Amino acid sequence: MKDERKLAFCLNCDQNLDENDNFCPNCGQENMDQKVPFQVFIHDFFSNYLNFDSTFFRTIPPFLSKPGKLTQVFNAGQRRKYIHPIRLYLMLSLFYFFAISIIIPPDIVDRIMTSQLTDEKTKNAIKVNLNDSLNSSDKAELEKIVGKEELNNLNKQLTSADTSAFDSIPTRSPWLELKLAAQDQQISDSSFKASLQKSSFGLTNNFDIKAQRNFIANSNIYIINSARNLPIMMFFLLPFFALLLKLLFLKSSKYYIEHLIHSLHIHSFAYLIYGCGIFLLNYELGNLSLVGIVCFVGVTTYAYISILKIHTQGWLKLLIKFWILGFIYFNLLAIAVGTELYLSLITL
Repeated sequence: MKDERKLAFCLNCDQNLDENDNFCPNCGQENMDQKVPFQVFIHDFFSNYLNFDSTFFRTIPPFLSKPGKLTQVFNAGQRRKYIHPIRLYLMLSLFYFFAISIIIPPDIVDRIMTSQLTDEKTKNAIKVNLNDSLNSSDKAELEKIVGKEELNNLNKQLTSADTSAFDSIPTRSPWLELKLAAQDQQISDSSFKASLQKSSFGLTNNFDIKAQRNFIANSNIYIINSARNLPIMMFFLLPFFALLLKLLFLKSSKYYIEHLIHSLHIHSFAYLIYGCGIFLLNYELGNLSLVGIVCFVGVTTYAYISILKIHTQGWLKLLIKFWILGFIYFNLLAIAVGTELYLSLITL
């Protein structure tokens, strides 16, 4: 395909090229016509960046069925036989965080807070009354929370219904009242604090009123920022996991980079399994407890077998080290997630 798409000159520096030149001798750019049909562009993307070729299909079977094999092969010097550990990690981390973005909507905070209204018929009436009483900007904010199509359907359903029974229902939900007040710059922090204390939506006392108000006003942005920062946090956590492996197996002759490669493979498998679990939950193919337990057991078993194969020690001694590794790492992970959520909050 590349031979069919060669040019007589370099698109980057206009250097004349021979038909046998694969790269420009002047600037080094690949000699290939970049104006291609969509299907060719997709093929190039997967081939050049995600490496979806024979290497990919050769990597998947041992990656899934033989924990630790890819690490052993890579550390032994066979670098081209399977997908590079960093590339594999990036592929599966993208898959995992894509799955999270599907199952967790950006307005999840609004949905949780508005779900405190328990009676469905009362909720419908309140939503319709809200839609009728708000101005254009408030309606746009409401549509983000409950959905424009849902509001239109509710209006049609209640047009001919007797709504006199709902005359005493407040025209605004408590959360929407609080959120609109938090966004209103004319309302002082002291007045907002008084409203917050009267409601049931108060946050922890560890945050001042400005931080609480900022979170309530921008809860959707907060979720987006937190989800965006999670992959970065996990990537920076990888070296610490490798360091724990190095310290637990200090007497082994393995270099730190070998433990880092091992960490990349373990985390890649975890991303794959938990990502698949998220999709099962999204399509209601299992309940949260069952899927969570299966994914956790699967990942921990894979990690233990992988470590057992890499480090030639007794299974009981290694199991104790594995428990120590898990205890320290999960505490470190909890601290990292808490820090990431806190930083996302104060940087709103």
